[in-house]
Amino acid sequence: MNIVTITEVEYLSLLMKYKKNIPIWCGQEALNCYQNKELIKVKKNDKDLAVFLIPIDKNGVRRKYRYFPYLMPIILDNQNNVKLKEIYIIIFNYLFNKYDYVFVPLHPDFKLVAAIASQGGLVEMRHTHIVNKKMIFEELNSKLRNHIKNAKKKVELIIDTNYQDYDFSEAIKGSKEEQDERTKCAKKIIDNNNGYVVKVKYENQIIAGLIIVFDNEWAYLLHSYQKKGFVRGVVSYMILSAVDYAFDVMKVEHFDFEGSVIDEIDDFFSSFNADIITYPYIIFSKTKDGFEKLVNRSINIDGRVKKYERN
Repeated sequence: MNIVTITEVEYLSLLMKYKKNIPIWCGQEALNCYQNKELIKVKKNDKDLAVFLIPIDKNGVRRKYRYFPYLMPIILDNQNNVKLKEIYIIIFNYLFNKYDYVFVPLHPDFKLVAAIASQGGLVEMRHTHIVNKKMIFEELNSKLRNHIKNAKKKVELIIDTNYQDYDFSEAIKGSKEEQDERTKCAKKIIDNNNGYVVKVKYENQIIAGLIIVFDNEWAYLLHSYQKKGFVRGVVSYMILSAVDYAFDVMKVEHFDFEGSVIDEIDDFFSSFNADIITYPYIIFSKTKDGFEKLVNRSINIDGRVKKYERN
């Protein structure tokens, strides 16, 4: 097996040839968003085995901005576990040798973490919340139901593809450049019919909103915000409605709440009693100092560590 760099045209043609579903985070939308990237193909003789969209930041494998929640090599044909591990090993060996560092999340579908560890990469396990069917309102906990009932009485809920009145500056944190870049990416996804907007209106103003992106199998909660001091329960109401819409209209198989690394958000998502699924986050650096910086960067994400009082 060997790795070759390929063009966007070849990359997309291979995806379309072999995959019935092209994940939203590695298709045309991702190519548009990730300006700095490498596209590789794993092949054996004349047989194409896998492709991978690799985002580059400086001389490392890292998303400059969080355009999408995940990455993952795409296997082009069915493989047994032995062959699959061989493919992943050659990919991560390539990354760890070519780039100074790797700091990226892989999709929850990625399971063979030994292929990363065997090449010297650290695998940090994070988790997300996923539902595989519509949530039944009566089965939600009583506090959540009361919040949703309160919001339904007071606000108007809107689901459409109109992002003109969506407040991206509230939903996306970071520098002005990051806000602009991620806003542009989200708008392109919606314009390409792979996203929708859920908003609530109160007294003739939009006070909260979600952006959901999707492919044929998965929907992801990409952006969210709520203006403070208005109506209790609007985010819960929007999420429940977004999930219903994803399964009823978009016909997806999975809905990913995404974003559970911040402790308070994780507590909130846990109230929906969705399935908790782990996914790997790769941490690798060629230098000890670089490795420690990446570990500390992960540990010190604002809001990740909850300050409990100790007896």
